[in-house]
Amino acid sequence: MRIATVVSIIALVVASQPAYAQSPASKAKAPSVAEKTLTAEESDTKITAIREKAEALQRARDAKLKRATQSICVGC
Repeated sequence: MRIATVVSIIALVVASQPAYAQSPASKAKAPSVAEKTLTAEESDTKITAIREKAEALQRARDAKLKRATQSICVGC
């Protein structure tokens, strides 16, 4: 019984290895250089959008940290 269990586990492990090697993600077509090339305007637009998103996230984190670290003391 134990031998059959061990053999079946080993068979499953060995059989699953080719499945990883032949996954559809690895066969996906890589974009060509012409598809990846951006114009200067497109690049600037993307950079600006990314920067604005990062700044908004940072402002949200700062506000959350400020609320969390506020003192409960309101004065006497």
